Amino acid sequence: MKKDSTQYGNNFQKNDHLGTMFGCKLVTVSEEECIYEYEVSKNHFNPNGTLHGGTLFSVMDTSQGAFIHFILEDTYKYAATGTATIRYLAPVTEGKIKIKTWLKEKARRRYILLSAAYDESGKEVATLEEIWIAILK
Repeated sequence: MKKDSTQYGNNFQKNDHLGTMFGCKLVTVSEEECIYEYEVSKNHFNPNGTLHGGTLFSVMDTSQGAFIHFILEDTYKYAATGTATIRYLAPVTEGKIKIKTWLKEKARRRYILLSAAYDESGKEVATLEEIWIAILK
């Protein structure tokens, strides 16, 4: 059964407590991709004056969580991150970050998701590849 993306998005946004704390927004979600946004806050900077890597990772991981649970089959209760590999490509100091997430590969209960984060100029600032494991009901 196909999920209603508007209803799912509203429910996810309501229950996305970490994303809310960071000021994030689920923009769109479909079977093909998820678009998630984060407005850079100086409160999330490291002592060097750039966005803390843990913040960017958390925001990108949450985008993947939104996507995986939208595409997850009804046989599963939820999915959990098994492994994560993030690559920081450029420092971030301001603006809105757009995260695009999509499915790279699926094999039984294992989903490999990719995310790319872009600054307002369209420059890719980070990539994230995660293996998610689906948990049976």
